[in-house]
Amino acid sequence: MKTYLKKIYASRLNSTTVIDANRAWFRIDWIELWQFRDLISMFVEKEFIARYRQTILGPLWYVIQPLIMSGVLTIVFSKIGGLSTDGVPHLLFYLSALVIWGYFTVAFQQTADVLASNAFMFKKVYFPRLVMPISVVISKSLVFFTQFAVFVSLLIYYKFFSSAGDTIHPDIFRIILLTPLFLMVTALLSLGLGLAFAAITVKYKDLSHVLGFFIQLWFYATPIVYPASKIPEKYQFIFFLNPLIAVIDGFRTAYLGTVALNPLFLVAATGFSLLTVVIGLMMFNFIERDFVDVI
Repeated sequence: MKTYLKKIYASRLNSTTVIDANRAWFRIDWIELWQFRDLISMFVEKEFIARYRQTILGPLWYVIQPLIMSGVLTIVFSKIGGLSTDGVPHLLFYLSALVIWGYFTVAFQQTADVLASNAFMFKKVYFPRLVMPISVVISKSLVFFTQFAVFVSLLIYYKFFSSAGDTIHPDIFRIILLTPLFLMVTALLSLGLGLAFAAITVKYKDLSHVLGFFIQLWFYATPIVYPASKIPEKYQFIFFLNPLIAVIDGFRTAYLGTVALNPLFLVAATGFSLLTVVIGLMMFNFIERDFVDVI
């Protein structure tokens, strides 16, 4: 970390930064943020590469974790519990949800903790506080693409080299059109909620302990271990207040050919994620100017 800070010091020797304590709700200096893109890049590199640098398997952990989790879910919920997977191979069914869910939860939790876990750095050197949460979301998107590549590889294997190929019906048009939207909605939702929680937990630190429990409940309220098609129609409106349902269901429909639900749910999820990131930015921007005094 000292190396990164030295690089930033060196790159800013001939520049002037004006620190303004104006507590506006929505005042973000996007030009300044762009000027610190080198710092964002360094934090992304640190998070993605250095995290597992001194481990035996290194970045392979990014691949192993969702595969192991998918295997466990297959044994527990499909083999033992007998839950339906809409006729598609169990491993693909669970992995298709876990690549989305894993990206969301890790980005959400680390963004929510970004102020508390990096307070020492914020006290030593000035840089836009949004640099940290943005670098978290970007680095986790790299992890997503790594795990997504594994999912696509398994999808190709099951489709063309296994007896289960007739049960999988990828829709190329949906894949090309909607995959960027799935990623955008997930990224914005994790960023927006993470920024909001980061702002709240600065003053109410006990809420950080609630976050893990909240995510556990969210896991079971999301169709990860069961197909969204099994949600009774009379309860669908309640369930689809959860925007991740539309993302995961849409992802499965595009890549696996599972039963598609109302496309309006994906439209609503997109709108909700945009609203969430706006509210999160407002809350984060309001609190970040003096949070070092109370953290």
